[in-house]
Amino acid sequence: MFDWLSGLTLDNLWLQLSLLLTVALVSSFLFARFGQPKMLGQILIGVIIGPSVLGLISVGAGGATGDMVQRFAELGAIILMFMIGLECDIRQIYTGRSIVIAVGGVVLPWLAGFALADLMLPAAGAGFSRFAQSVFVGAALVATSVAITAGVLKELKLLGSDVAKALLGAAVVDDVLGMIVLAVSAGTATNGGVDYGGLLWLLIASTMFVAVGALFGAKVATRLIASVHRRFSARGVEEAGFVLALILAFVYSVVSETIGISAIVGAFVAGTSLARMELGTMFKRQMSVLEWVFVPIFFLSLGALVDIGQMTTQAWLFAAALTAVAFASKIAGCWIPARLVGMSSEEALTVGVGMVPRMEVAMIIGLYGLTVGIISQEIYSVIVIMGLLTTLFAPELLRRTIARHAPIHSPDVDVRAAGEAAEGSS
Repeated sequence: MFDWLSGLTLDNLWLQLSLLLTVALVSSFLFARFGQPKMLGQILIGVIIGPSVLGLISVGAGGATGDMVQRFAELGAIILMFMIGLECDIRQIYTGRSIVIAVGGVVLPWLAGFALADLMLPAAGAGFSRFAQSVFVGAALVATSVAITAGVLKELKLLGSDVAKALLGAAVVDDVLGMIVLAVSAGTATNGGVDYGGLLWLLIASTMFVAVGALFGAKVATRLIASVHRRFSARGVEEAGFVLALILAFVYSVVSETIGISAIVGAFVAGTSLARMELGTMFKRQMSVLEWVFVPIFFLSLGALVDIGQMTTQAWLFAAALTAVAFASKIAGCWIPARLVGMSSEEALTVGVGMVPRMEVAMIIGLYGLTVGIISQEIYSVIVIMGLLTTLFAPELLRRTIARHAPIHSPDVDVRAAGEAAEGSS
């Protein structure tokens, strides 16, 4: 009579998704009740229900269920970045200021990470090169987890501020540069040299994609979507324009991944190219339902990917030192060029803090190094811990940094009010 119960195991996809959404809802309420970013609660709960503590869910563990949950998490990141893009005017994001800040935020962390790893790395095991592992540890400190930073800015309703525009623009450029650093690191570690042809292709293709993709979206896609929405709405199909906009985000994500950069960059470019549409407000309202379903799965998966059970004392010390260097090098690396391009000390500090999170990008770099045999499992765990810690602490630090400096905002954004509203939300 109850044979159907035999299929309800923790490996059941629908049971895991039910668990993920339930804990996401509960953690969001609890952390908002105490004035903390809900994504912070989702990541922490992800650690608890993942293999580190309870082992209730698996993400990308090789099984069909774990891989499917990971796909849902990736979809959540794409949806989040598309929504962020819809609130960002493309002409105010991709600027010379953003590029200068991003370059500073790449060079210093890479060099600092390499130096620390070369000094503190545990003895390399058989088949591992100390130099190669150091190069990859440095590379893991380079790219910003733009989805984390963007999520904090969105939660505090600060996407209209001047600093947010500089920060998001620099973070996107930073992600592209991070993939270039990954290519250089992989070539140096595996072949003793760099594939300059492949590197040149990545640089040209990434630049062309951002420029052409943004232009096509703003000049062609917006007109097509508006026309489709108008024609279909007259026949009672009011969701047609929204679906077409979502298709554009997914297509841009495919192109972005094909080039060799993160899919979330493509989604962000698609969003920014549609930001000036009159239908933008309606699209954001329609996207909010998808956001509540899939974005929490993304943040929960970041915590669930961590397994701290096998960490040695030496590895924990290295992880702590690497986390400190990750904070200091990114803040200094962005603060200096931000000051040089005319930003105030407070604005530059906010940009630097906002560029600190490394989680999913560090995971990508670390996982690549692990799968191709460049870094050991222990070093991979250290990179994951560093990414987790920067992701856990940077959002709250960013939130407090912004809330303390009322001058850092555009005329239509009250930063103090937004910070106080976030603290008092329930």
